[in-house]
Amino acid sequence: MNNLQQCLTGETFGARFLKGDFQAIYNQTANNFKEMIKIGQFMELSSSFNSGVQHYSLVSETRLTDHLRHFLWIDNEKIKAISVTFDPDDVIHSLLLAPYETYPETDNQFSKNTYMMPIQDEWFVFWGGANQFINYHYEIEEQRYAYDLVIVKGGQSFKDTPTLNDDFYAFNKEVVAPCDGKVVKVVNSIVDNELGSTNVSNPEGNYVTIQHANDEYSLIAHFKQNSIVVEPGQTIKQGQLIGLCGNSGNSTEPHIHFQVMDSPNHHNAKSIRIRFHDDHEPIQGDLVKSTN
Repeated sequence: MNNLQQCLTGETFGARFLKGDFQAIYNQTANNFKEMIKIGQFMELSSSFNSGVQHYSLVSETRLTDHLRHFLWIDNEKIKAISVTFDPDDVIHSLLLAPYETYPETDNQFSKNTYMMPIQDEWFVFWGGANQFINYHYEIEEQRYAYDLVIVKGGQSFKDTPTLNDDFYAFNKEVVAPCDGKVVKVVNSIVDNELGSTNVSNPEGNYVTIQHANDEYSLIAHFKQNSIVVEPGQTIKQGQLIGLCGNSGNSTEPHIHFQVMDSPNHHNAKSIRIRFHDDHEPIQGDLVKSTN
């Protein structure tokens, strides 16, 4: 599709959408998108969404895989957002029109402590950032600035055709303390999910909660069963081994969930935006490494 005249791209999408090139946009969508919504419905919804908009601005471009890139456009009033995903052939695989909601009060407050990602090796930010289009946690106050991390090689988080947790690159990888602190809670006995199943009764799965200076707490979740090597009351140092990445809890594949909060009880805590050592805040699509 790249050789089509006037082909839309992620970089030109906002202007073409505002111009009303809905037929051209629709023609570039994947077949499954066309099965979900007909052209008439799409044109009606898109035209209505444009009402009152003077221009759209591209606010983020993130890499989901080697084959998909996500573009986020917002209107001049910063109240409307268009989330659109393109493949290398400029086929549109997803397109979402939605309100652009932000929480400026907490978005502008960072942790007092400085943290590292709780990892060794190089990991991929699957969810992370300060809006709901690149971080599905964002609309949940207790998890707003949380990260989900996986390991990706060749654009995939797994090798071959995955049937076991061991087929995922993140499984069994070391997870370390993101900052000096004291362990306050450990759950270590939850069975890892088989692929295709999740444990909604114990959504965190195996997890560790750590108390840090300045009344800040970190939560790291989805450890492998019986892999956690620290205990409540134990003082630990940044970078110290905590356990191994697993697939326990409400998890569809082996990954790490990491957040910082203002209470040891993550059910009623408020998530805190994390200040990292290098003053760089990773977002969805970034590769991150240990920074201790």
